[in-house]
Amino acid sequence: MSWPSVITGALAVGSALYTWLAASHVRAWLAKAAPLESSPRDLPPLTLLRPLKAGVPALRAKLDALIAAMHPGDQLILGADDGSVEMGVCSALRDSFPEREIVVVACRSGAALNPKISKLVQMTPHARHGHWLLSDSESLLDVAWLDAFRREWQTSGADVLTAGYRFVNLATWPQRLDASAALCGLWPGLAMVRRFGRVDFTLGAYTALRRADVEAVGGWAAFCDFLAEDNRLGAALAGTGRTIRLSAQVATLDADPLTWRDYWRHQRRVAVTYRACRPAGFAGMVFTNGLVASALLVALARVPSASVVAFHCVGFVMVIQLIRWWCFRALAKTLHFSIPWLLPVMLAASVVELACWIAAWFDRRVWWAGRRWRVSSTGRMQRAP
Repeated sequence: MSWPSVITGALAVGSALYTWLAASHVRAWLAKAAPLESSPRDLPPLTLLRPLKAGVPALRAKLDALIAAMHPGDQLILGADDGSVEMGVCSALRDSFPEREIVVVACRSGAALNPKISKLVQMTPHARHGHWLLSDSESLLDVAWLDAFRREWQTSGADVLTAGYRFVNLATWPQRLDASAALCGLWPGLAMVRRFGRVDFTLGAYTALRRADVEAVGGWAAFCDFLAEDNRLGAALAGTGRTIRLSAQVATLDADPLTWRDYWRHQRRVAVTYRACRPAGFAGMVFTNGLVASALLVALARVPSASVVAFHCVGFVMVIQLIRWWCFRALAKTLHFSIPWLLPVMLAASVVELACWIAAWFDRRVWWAGRRWRVSSTGRMQRAP
């Protein structure tokens, strides 16, 4: 075989090794999540911030679970678009729990280009406590999970605690493919950063942080026009010496209802976001995708017989992909992150990831929150025609 085929073969093997290392590290990492013994009285009261987007399924049930997990003295602030269905749900919820401190903020658009930041700018003046817990609209939790998370924050000594996530209720193929990006892309990346790097980002699912730290980096308004506000927030906090820790608690998100167009648009946005936030890591995805090196191997292989090329290379590619599938299946089991039909989902998602990776180098326009945006090389948004 030629040197190019040898090199690409090594890259294909490397992608499988990368997956195995990530799965092994996540298993060891989460195994250390021993129960922490402390009384609720030992924990500081929280202001729970939940900015709500439109169209969240079973919103009332999600908010009921959030209220059930609150400790005495906690405050819940809900931000919803003024006049929206979500606003009505929040108001009814507040009336159903008069014994809880629930603040419902009718948010107007325009406080920031980023819709989530726009809500947070309007919500946080109502915050009574200095310790905040920010969670996504789709977040699902129970009492035990939130207790473990806030105890870990207290005992870790970290300024910020942020949680990786899994998806549930994956009923359709677009939902499964979308979730596969988190399992096969996000979690290996988190494992490698935790093992070899420094955490300088936060994740949107669940992040615990302090008011004083947010204000020290300019408040939410400092991130008003960034597409990936959670990443930029983490970078700003880390830049001022704050420590950020990845939690051993895995957050659970309810999968959004997705059409095929929604799925494509989301993956395009993820690719553009990653390119803007982590240019070197984004460039390196070509080596961890697995499908890329495998395809190059088939294209560059040189042996006397074409039939031998086909037999050996296709067989090698199948072995590499089966190893990756076995590793991702082990990772999914560790995370309790079940994706039906994982092998075909993984392969199809890899193709889409590669297509979005290529497209992101040439076009940084994305669709988000019902309109098209142009994203700069630094991750700032501008309205696109």
